[in-house]
Amino acid sequence: MAPPEARTSRPEVDALLAEGAVGYALVRLRASLRRHGIAAALLTDPVNVRYASGTSIMPVWTMHSIDRYLLVPVEGEPVLWEYASAPPELRSPYPGIEVRAATGWSVFGVGEQAGHRSAAFAADMTRVLRDRGIVDERIGVDRLDAYGFLALQEAGVHLVPAQLAVERARAVKGADEIELIRRSVAVADAAVTDMYQALRPGTTENEAWGRLLGRAFALGAEFAECRLLASGPRTNPWFREASDRRMQRGDLVAFDTDLIGPAGYLADLSRTYLVGSAKPSARQRRLYADAQDFLADIIAELKPGAAFDEVGERLSRRLPAAYHAERYPFIAHGSGLSDEYPIIAFQDHHAGEVEDGMVFSVEAYVGVEGEDEGLKLEEQVLVTSAGVEVLSHAPHDERLSAA
Repeated sequence: MAPPEARTSRPEVDALLAEGAVGYALVRLRASLRRHGIAAALLTDPVNVRYASGTSIMPVWTMHSIDRYLLVPVEGEPVLWEYASAPPELRSPYPGIEVRAATGWSVFGVGEQAGHRSAAFAADMTRVLRDRGIVDERIGVDRLDAYGFLALQEAGVHLVPAQLAVERARAVKGADEIELIRRSVAVADAAVTDMYQALRPGTTENEAWGRLLGRAFALGAEFAECRLLASGPRTNPWFREASDRRMQRGDLVAFDTDLIGPAGYLADLSRTYLVGSAKPSARQRRLYADAQDFLADIIAELKPGAAFDEVGERLSRRLPAAYHAERYPFIAHGSGLSDEYPIIAFQDHHAGEVEDGMVFSVEAYVGVEGEDEGLKLEEQVLVTSAGVEVLSHAPHDERLSAA
């Protein structure tokens, strides 16, 4: 059985979301919109809707079908247009959000009526904007589809991108968000531990991945954004997804959880394990040591006030040159309701600096181009003014990490 802290009930989630996480999110989001000169954000991305309302209904489905959307004005309370069939208990725990029935216009649901339905959506939205006195202001949108976007343009709404403003708001976590992240990571730790203990030669990659997800789902996780798991010669290069390959004694098996936990928050950590009772090779031990050293270097650089570009440049020089051709795209990235802003990269940096309350996943993939093994390690960490706290505690393979 998993430890009690790996389980999170719906009442516990609602209590953390109600005034805490959602209230904090709305304060940050309104401030960010104001700095970007945006009067209101119309959010259709389910991750953004969840951030600003505490609600989630069929999150994978609504990534490709717009059946619910949220308007967050800088002044005044939000309005959530909810999926028509949603049961009342799934509505936002935050008391200040007005809820209306959504007008869906997905081709899946309405076929050739999509244009007519999106026009009705635009007319309704325009009335709300007019009632709020902002119909002539800049209105931000995140992932609105072509039907909705064109309908609002036709209605005369001045549309601008909102995603950067939203991501900047999401980048710094409040206390209740951090608690929800801890709970997601605890679920991932328990699922990884279960999979590690069950690894045997002859197990397929798909079976191992299914074991991990099965345990995570039993503990309340929602879905995984990817299915990155590879063994033996499939570990180099990275980004191969689980297959029907059977693992052999002495193989490395490397994976990335990319797990959306019981409250919607990402648990993003990676481990590499040795399959069976084999003794690790010198190369395997060297890869593991180099990955651990690079993670330690990253964590040491994550201090409030550190500039993203300067950190990226320094760390780029610390990764051994032999690994640059196959290196992971990012050094670190924000982890909240998904992989998110900010990114610390090897090159092509963006502006900004590390802040107290940011949560990062720090990445190390080490593999030499042309070789048949590579190794992935990743930790999820919280940056505070007192130092960096490592949130992920899934076991490392002591045979690989031994000096």
